[in-house]
This record gives sequence, structure tokens and C-alpha cells, in this order.
Amino acid sequence: MNLSKSDINKISEISKIIKQSKTFFIAGHIKPDGDSIGSALALASVLNRRGKKACVYSVDEIPKFVKFLKGSNKIKKAVKKTDKFDCAIILESVNFSRTGGIITPSQTKKIINIDHHLTYTDFGNVNYIVPSSSSTAELVLNIFEYMKIKLLKHEAECLYTGIITDTGRFQQVNTTPNSHIASAKLMECGVDVNKVYKEIYEKGSINALKLQGLALYGIKTILNNKVSYILLTKDIFKKTSTSEGDSEGVVNYTLRIDGVIVGCVFKEVDGKTTKVSFRSIRNFDLLKVVREFGGGGHKNAAGCTINAGIKEAVKIVEDVLRKKLKIK
Repeated sequence: MNLSKSDINKISEISKIIKQSKTFFIAGHIKPDGDSIGSALALASVLNRRGKKACVYSVDEIPKFVKFLKGSNKIKKAVKKTDKFDCAIILESVNFSRTGGIITPSQTKKIINIDHHLTYTDFGNVNYIVPSSSSTAELVLNIFEYMKIKLLKHEAECLYTGIITDTGRFQQVNTTPNSHIASAKLMECGVDVNKVYKEIYEKGSINALKLQGLALYGIKTILNNKVSYILLTKDIFKKTSTSEGDSEGVVNYTLRIDGVIVGCVFKEVDGKTTKVSFRSIRNFDLLKVVREFGGGGHKNAAGCTINAGIKEAVKIVEDVLRKKLKIK
């Protein structure tokens, strides 16, 4: 580990809380991804092996591509209002309620907040926040190393899943030397990288491929070809018999067009609500865009929800991007 003194102090505090606690609530953000689920499952497995009682919770359905991870079938959706925990470990959530309101802060004695986003709040008793980290999984690995915990193969697979999905297979700009170093350590624990890759990226349904085909066929460019976008309407999902989860990764194609600075995918929720995913080249900060809509994420990968129909949402985003890109 090559950590700052501040990070070491925070990890030390986390280690003390973990040792002193017996029951754990573990959750990531709503609409979970590979990093939040992988990190949570690794934590739960390690804690249970150490004689603790730990469980992962997710108010939303987990993505299909992480269901191969051991323990994913034991993830719970809810707890009783009377349930109490010694410690809640909250992963990459801008605030406590970002978990979907599964529990309230009053239901836990201690809160550990672990995040790697630029947008965050210090809502925990300990806040281990490292925006320069590519993933939460890297931070969880740092904790395990500090506590001298040797990972089992399936635990290492969970963390490797977090790293590979949050770095876009080590191709996105948030990939760092430590992303590779951490991955190498996990491989030493027995991770079969080819198996994990195939489970995540090469096990989609034929309907998901048809959805991708329709999405790419309809891709358009605007603002002097500096912005590209894809529309995923309810009709497209209906025609292909797919759901939102089947569109995972489609946004990454938007930057493949030469000269494009920002790529977007607009997903129609209903006539008055549209979800937007963004990607950008290295020098364009998307957070300056999504914050106008209460969104968040990373500099080059972010998202938000716009309270407008899908066609109107495109116009709204176009107006914002026109200003940010200084296009007349």
C-alpha cells in the first residue's frame, strides 16, 4: 500500500470499528453497479469468516452480470424498522439516503462511509474518501491489507469485478497504476481474469444484442459533431423485450466517433422523466453539467435524471452543453 497518513488514520479507525462490532449492514447506492456490489460482497464474506454477522442489502435488483459472484443470491432488499446494527458500511453513496432508505442512521451505532467520487458528504463516523481511486474496490482492498486479511478466491473475484467494471476494462481515464497493482494482487489470490471477463461482458442475451443494435443504428451527433447521443425509448425496450439493465455499456460507444467530446444516452422512464448517462474525453468535466440537474459521478463518467420527456431532455442537455463547449 502507498497511502497518505490521513488515509492510514482513517483505515485504522475503520479497523477498530470492525473489530468492536458484531452485526453489520452493508449497502451501496441505488441502481447498484459492479463496484458497489463486488465491494459489498467481499466485505460481507470477510466479516462473516471472522465470526461477525454481516449482510448485503440492495433496494434495487442487482445487475445480471454480477450474479455469478458468490453471495449475490443472498443479498436482501429490506430490513425491519426494529432491526439494529452495530455498524453500517455504506459504499460510494453521496449521502446515507442514497442507499434507498433501507434503514435510517438511528438503526446503527456506527457508520463507515467509503467512496471514491468527487461529489460526497462526510455523513459517517469515519469517512474514507479517495476521489483519485478508480474504484471503491481498491479502497476496500486497502482496508483488508491493513488488517492483514488474506482473501479467498471468490472474495478477490468480487473486488476484481469492482475494478474492471469501474475502469471500463482498464480503458477509461480513471485507470491508474494502482488499478493494475491491485488487480495483480487479486490475481495472486486466484482470480481467473478470463472467467470474470466472460461472465461480465460476454454472457448477454440475444435480445440485449438486438437492443444494442437498434441503439447504435439510431446514434446521432449535434453541436458541430462535438456531441453524440443515443435514445433508448420505452418502445425500443418493448420491441426487443429488454429492460434497462440490458443497456449496460451502450454509452461507451458514444465516444467512438472521431471528434466527439461528450457522449450521452437518454433513457425514457416515462413521459415526464428521463435518465441521462454521460461520457467525455479526458479534459471535459461532466460534473459541471450533471450538477445542474442534481446528478453526480466522475469527471468523465456521470449521470443525472431530468424531469422532462425524452425529446425535451435532449434539448435541455443540448443547451447546457452548448454553453459548456462554448459553441454559438
